Amino acid sequence: MNNNKSYQVKVNRGLFVTFEGGEGSGKSTQIDFLKKYLLNNNCNVICTREPGGTPEGEVIRKTLVSGDSGSWDPLSEALIFNGLRRQHINKIISPSLIDGNIVLCDRFIDSTIVYQGFAGSVNQSLLIELHKKFCYNLYPDLTFFFDLDPKLGLQRTKKRSINIKEDRFEKFGIDYHHKILKGYHQLTHNYKDRFVKIDGSQSIEKISKDIIFYLNIKLNQNA
Repeated sequence: MNNNKSYQVKVNRGLFVTFEGGEGSGKSTQIDFLKKYLLNNNCNVICTREPGGTPEGEVIRKTLVSGDSGSWDPLSEALIFNGLRRQHINKIISPSLIDGNIVLCDRFIDSTIVYQGFAGSVNQSLLIELHKKFCYNLYPDLTFFFDLDPKLGLQRTKKRSINIKEDRFEKFGIDYHHKILKGYHQLTHNYKDRFVKIDGSQSIEKISKDIIFYLNIKLNQNA
């Protein structure tokens, strides 16, 4: 039996929302804010992240996001991310959506296209084909992109707790991070139907209000 053919995950309920951006752009903070808002409004919400999301994925995550910047080449990263993402979809994302939950995910396929594609020079058509063939061609219903100057984002990461060692990608040069930002701008243009660009330099409160505003629009469209 050929287990490599492409499948399409069919989700009849739930909403899949992802958060994208460069290092220090504020994704995690806003996911926490949005989770509290949704719970206060009696919504079923699941928060997850990539790489990781599953117990197995979290173990492998440590080797991908910590250590020396040259530990992995971009293509190896992309292949590993696809394996982790397939497991993530199978065990967390798809079941949660089918159960009617709102799934909030810190990074997904767009991060791979930007980090390994735009910045790492892996063929983007290959990355899209891998996602189609092995990760069910599943894309978010809504993606929030935090638009922030890389210099400001990297400055923010330096203020994080000293116990946080997930700084491998932060060790790449500033030119790399500008490529990341440029890549996200391109995806925002390519996928206007699901991308919402958020000014990451605004106050935490203003960003949270913007996210809630656009999320409610999406929820009303799906009602």
